[in-house]
Amino acid sequence: MYLKDIYQCDIEGVELAYDLLAERPKENWISHNKMPSFAEHVRFMDSKPFRYWYVIILDNGEMVGTIECLPTNEFGIHILKQYHRKGYGTEAVKLFLDTHVPLPAIPAVRNGKWLSNMTPSNHASKEFFGKLGFRPLQETWVYE
Repeated sequence: MYLKDIYQCDIEGVELAYDLLAERPKENWISHNKMPSFAEHVRFMDSKPFRYWYVIILDNGEMVGTIECLPTNEFGIHILKQYHRKGYGTEAVKLFLDTHVPLPAIPAVRNGKWLSNMTPSNHASKEFFGKLGFRPLQETWVYE
């Protein structure tokens, strides 16, 4: 398995990221209120919103998911449903953690450790990250 910068991929990387978003249950969305059009998705990708954005690629060339990371040291991983429960997510996160260093802490701006955010109802992600050694740090609430 290896991680490839999504911007170095052909259209398949853009399509993979869009398919992953479409597969994600709406109750697990944090930053979306509705599914964007493909053109909106492309514009978002063109804005290069992440510090790192990788496609997770198996040794046989299959693209199975993505990892994205913000300048706040927050990262997320998304695996296509057909590849769930095969160990690819665990392997990809371990590869990411082994090859990347979080940015230094800035008080009131950025934690100096890796963080992952998920919705309160995303029990699968909580279990996944817990098994990798992550622990809950905070609970964030939104006013609508």
